[in-house]
Amino acid sequence: MQQSVIDFIRGFSSSLAQGLGEARKHDIGNEIVEGIEKSRKKLFTIGVAVSLVGAGFFLTLWGIASALDAMIAMRGVGFVLIGLLAVLSGALLYKK
Repeated sequence: MQQSVIDFIRGFSSSLAQGLGEARKHDIGNEIVEGIEKSRKKLFTIGVAVSLVGAGFFLTLWGIASALDAMIAMRGVGFVLIGLLAVLSGALLYKK
């Protein structure tokens, strides 16, 4: 009984050492780091896109309000165009 436990532990430790050697040989740790880096970049891109869309939406609403406020002078059209540009930029950045 005791010898079988010792044999099991010896076999288990040698398998573990061999597995760690194989993992090091295949650079599994580097793949994990690369995956985290890609996720971080994608999350940053999504954050920037959401910010641009939010700013564009706000500028669009502000432009519409300004246009309604000064309908004759046409002052709100610039805000609407800038807001739409920001929304489209955010959507295109998010799509990448």
